[in-house]
Amino acid sequence: MTSKTLLSFFVLIFFALTLQTYSQTSSLYIPRNIQKAFEKGTRSYDGKPGPNYWQNGSDYKIHAEVNPITSILSGVETITYHNNSPDTLKRIVVRLYQNVMKPGSVRDWPFNPDAFTDGVKLDYFLINGDTINVSPKSKEVRVSSTNMFVKLKNPLAPGDSLKINAKWSFEISEKVPIRMGNYKDGDFFVAYWYPQMSVYDDIDGWDILNYQGNVEFYNDFSNYDVSITVPNGYTIWAAGELQNGSQVLKEDIYKRYLQAKQSDETIHIITAEDRKNNNVTADNEKNTWHFVAKDVTDFTFALSKSFVWDGAGIEVDKKTGRRVLTDVVYKDSTMFWDTGAQIERTTINYLSNVLPGYPYPYPHITSFCNKGRGGGMESPMMTNDGAPTNKARFIGLLFHEIAHSYFPFIMGINERKYAWMDEGWASFFPQETVDSLVPGYDYLKRNVHGYESTAGMESELPPMVVSYSNKSRYMRTAFYSRPSNAYRELELLLGRKLFKKALLDYITNWHGHHPIPYDFFFTFNRVTGEDLSWFWKPWFFEFGYPDLGIENVTVKNDTIEVKIKKIGNIPTRVEVTFIFNDGTQGKTELSSRIWKNSTVTILVKYKTDKKLSKVLLGNKHIPDSNRKNNEFIVK
Repeated sequence: MTSKTLLSFFVLIFFALTLQTYSQTSSLYIPRNIQKAFEKGTRSYDGKPGPNYWQNGSDYKIHAEVNPITSILSGVETITYHNNSPDTLKRIVVRLYQNVMKPGSVRDWPFNPDAFTDGVKLDYFLINGDTINVSPKSKEVRVSSTNMFVKLKNPLAPGDSLKINAKWSFEISEKVPIRMGNYKDGDFFVAYWYPQMSVYDDIDGWDILNYQGNVEFYNDFSNYDVSITVPNGYTIWAAGELQNGSQVLKEDIYKRYLQAKQSDETIHIITAEDRKNNNVTADNEKNTWHFVAKDVTDFTFALSKSFVWDGAGIEVDKKTGRRVLTDVVYKDSTMFWDTGAQIERTTINYLSNVLPGYPYPYPHITSFCNKGRGGGMESPMMTNDGAPTNKARFIGLLFHEIAHSYFPFIMGINERKYAWMDEGWASFFPQETVDSLVPGYDYLKRNVHGYESTAGMESELPPMVVSYSNKSRYMRTAFYSRPSNAYRELELLLGRKLFKKALLDYITNWHGHHPIPYDFFFTFNRVTGEDLSWFWKPWFFEFGYPDLGIENVTVKNDTIEVKIKKIGNIPTRVEVTFIFNDGTQGKTELSSRIWKNSTVTILVKYKTDKKLSKVLLGNKHIPDSNRKNNEFIVK
């Protein structure tokens, strides 16, 4: 036996023992397809990528042109797809997202027929130089809504790659701008726009879920070299770094752009006066903007001939001095947006240095205002946001969409199946920032109320029900409020120090990879040194709701005894407040671990010689779907 073979043998033995140890300490239900991933060693029961983990990726070279008058985007692209899997691929799956606008495509809600378009028009599609017949009668291609299935003449072997060349076009919708669109007056945010390789992974093979309007991202980490041509006067902002800024921007504008990167104060890169004087872009009939983005899960861009542009910089890594540009693009005088660059700075500082405490890894974050009332959409380095007229909601919106840079973009989460793995975190992180900038708003109180008011309803589904199948009116409960409340309870259970340690371990090990829920669960189990299945099960797997109630209160000599019953199955921390006749108060707090061993009732004791007036259970920051049983008045 060679030394190399011997080493491999011991690695396999160690991995097998690790699997046995961690599998024995978890009683979570694991579906059969996911069990196979653990058996094959692509996943590990310690929450880390397994020794046989792999993922595929692509290199995209795209040249697109947008005609703002006709709202037509046309492009040519070359995709080099790398098969890093151990499987020989006999077909590929390509996403044609804008087919969602075609008559007959599957959608999550009905469209007005006036909004229909022809979807994606493919002028040609080549694989390794061979022209592929993409007509409806083709025997090698089948198009099903937004997925195009292509049989390979020559199967793609492990470790090999193939090259795709395509030319396509589609109409950017003005009537139904789903997550992107033509927002009138020459203002566009463009996403879901190019023929894109679907994900082939170790869990399901090819991702063949259609884009129907609701489902969001699940993409490989890829490299992009993108050139976009637009008429004179239009400015483009995009994922990645602008490569030819000095050629497409006027000299003064380009200098301000560079200055903003180094300035802690907001620099007005493009002002309303600049727009009025047509003093923004190079004096060509058309300008081609060139961007490069590496190791990202998608590429989006925005364009406008009238929006102003503010930016500032912030250092995110003290070791290297690396700075990030935080910039906002909006219609002049839109409420609160003139503060946007600084809100972004505060957000990036919090995410980089407080929670999760992982330095923002990209060169910029650009927030584009789509002029709507609210709501937003995330993409790597770019967000597409509305314009709330409430300051706290504005700050929360910008923070929420930027937080998605971590989940799902630093970590390539499958939002189509597990929306809660990113929406929950994006709803959890903004609390401290929003409350510090808008005193009295109480972000957590609102988030708790949103959850407890819908928890336990008949159509409220647990987060672990795959997201694409959740069409319930309460799907936002499963995606947003329930997991964000679970993360809050988990932080208070573990303490911030241990919570942050586990979270950073999770991000570090899965940065640039595709984690699934079990990778998250098992990471926290390993880092905390305990099996948290008692917490994971009710919060993420089970139907149920949080409800604690006061069952009885007795006073014996100098001791008050409060019997508390756990009526709902969702575990939360316990807070009991004792109010005395003299107006003073006492308080007892217990972590949610009190419910770990399937305990249903607990007895809380409080010693005092004061006369009791009232007992209150819980507070506005602890989820409780029935607060009518949370008060006991001494008669």
